[in-house]
Amino acid sequence: MATKLAQIQLKADSAALAEQLTATAVQPVLANWSQRLDETVPPAKQKEVRDKLDVELKKFADSTHKTVEAQVGKAGEAALVPIFMEKLTEDELKTIIAYLESPVSTKFQALGPEATNAWAKRVIDATRSSVEAGAKNFDTAANRIVSASTGSSNGGKK
Repeated sequence: MATKLAQIQLKADSAALAEQLTATAVQPVLANWSQRLDETVPPAKQKEVRDKLDVELKKFADSTHKTVEAQVGKAGEAALVPIFMEKLTEDELKTIIAYLESPVSTKFQALGPEATNAWAKRVIDATRSSVEAGAKNFDTAANRIVSASTGSSNGGKK
């Protein structure tokens, strides 16, 4: 039963886990090279260099995704089955599997994106003015800091 539940979870979550782990690996590389590009490449050449880096970054991201995706499937059962066996009774496993394989579960899962989007929209609507004010405060502080470090009165803008 634990193996069956692990297989159901793998089917449901493998793609998202692979995407998340790939992004976690790619993001620091992207941030590092973006900063280095800004610091070391003359502005006139940045677009050309950025385009070349984007090609290489895509190769890295694609390769990393394939590697991670292969391991997600291999590691899934080995990681999940012992946890399920330790933490869930056989009756609980049966109940969970019956639910996950039911039409009502399929219907509920299909509502996920719509429900999440509605939830996110409410959060965005409720926090928009506060977030925008915070961003303006940050911009003001950042301009002050950059101006002070460059001796410029325009926030370091050219």
